Amino acid sequence: MYTTGDPDVVVMEWSVAGTVVRTGSTYAMRYAAFVTFRSGEIATYREYWNPQVFLTALDGQGF
Repeated sequence: MYTTGDPDVVVMEWSVAGTVVRTGSTYAMRYAAFVTFRSGEIATYREYWNPQVFLTALDGQGF
C-alpha cells in the first residue's frame, strides 16, 4: 500500500499466482488499485491488471 499527498487517496499493489484448473496452465498476475475515500467510505475504486496474462493462461479456451 502506498500513501499519496492526499490523505483520502491510497494506491495498492498486489500479485496473485495460481493454476487454471481446466488447462493446468499457471499464471502470475499483478494488480494495482487506486482508492479514494470520503467520510470514511470508498468513493471511487479503480483497478488495473493485464487481461492478456489471464487469456494466455486459459490457453485459448475462453471462460
